[in-house]
Amino acid sequence: MAEIARKIALLDLDAFFASAEELRDPSLKTRPFAVGGGGERGVVATANYLARQFGVKSAMPGSHARRLCPQLTFIRPDGNYYRELSDKVLDILRELTPRIEPASIDEFYLDLTHLEGFKGSATLAMDFVREQIKTLGITGSAGISNQKMVAKIASEERKPDGQFVVRPAEVMDYIAALNLKQIPGVGPKSQQVLTNYGLTTGKDIQNIELQQLQAILGDKAGYVLFERCHGRDRREVVTERIRKSVGVEQTLATDMRLESTAQAYVQDNLLPKLRQRMKITHWREQPIRSQTLKLKFSDFTQTTVSRSAQFISPSLFYQLLDEAWQRGKGKGVRLLGISATLPDPNEQLQLELELD
Repeated sequence: MAEIARKIALLDLDAFFASAEELRDPSLKTRPFAVGGGGERGVVATANYLARQFGVKSAMPGSHARRLCPQLTFIRPDGNYYRELSDKVLDILRELTPRIEPASIDEFYLDLTHLEGFKGSATLAMDFVREQIKTLGITGSAGISNQKMVAKIASEERKPDGQFVVRPAEVMDYIAALNLKQIPGVGPKSQQVLTNYGLTTGKDIQNIELQQLQAILGDKAGYVLFERCHGRDRREVVTERIRKSVGVEQTLATDMRLESTAQAYVQDNLLPKLRQRMKITHWREQPIRSQTLKLKFSDFTQTTVSRSAQFISPSLFYQLLDEAWQRGKGKGVRLLGISATLPDPNEQLQLELELD
């Protein structure tokens, strides 16, 4: 019996935070603005399309964004408001299928393989969804294919307020034409490594032997990239997401200059918040796989240090802090974070690219 071809869609809400703010203040539609912090230590969460024309991008320091666009208005993020609007989008999607995986507050995977209605057409269904979302005052773009990776990439093809379909027979050619930086998980560092070996497109990966790619990227990352570029992404739409890690981090009001100050901050501020977020009273209540400490320095470079552990050990965080602190070579620290990786019972099914 022939296997039924999957129909996977990715709905991406267009400039979601910015669109949400325009709902509350329509005058914003005619001026460039960004959601985030505009001060020396602020960061852009997202920008409307007028601001993007000046080169303002997500994750950009607010001070740099102001230099690019002096007339830029900054709006403080309102997480509760965005979550309420996101939940309204979820309500619309649930009219279509219960098989929904929120990848983030503004991205949703849908499994439409066994769609009832719309003549079984994922294209017609997503047309309907996008029209319904407009009644909320926002827009969304969709990608449709037989797998998650291609659906996600395809959702960028017709932004804003459009959709793009990559049919099963077209997947290999579609991936072949992609620049590797378009593959989720292939960041700047891994892209540079691949470029050094003359690998810049999906077709290049399709033409290389698996063993060669693993020699470049390592066994796991090489295997995953090889499979994805050959159109094999078996990941399911997961309706109940398993937490892979839990952590807390904080951008500091002023740069920290002393390691002892950072140690006290971990003890007095971050560790209590981490315990609260993990919903535990004692550290040994929750098994883990590893602990990680993250520092972002005054020049916006950052470093992370991790160690395997069965349970959280506060003293291990202090050891990680010492190692990370030495890497700064005297630079001030503007952000400090700690996290723990949790055991994943479906690890082999949830392989993700983590090349950078």
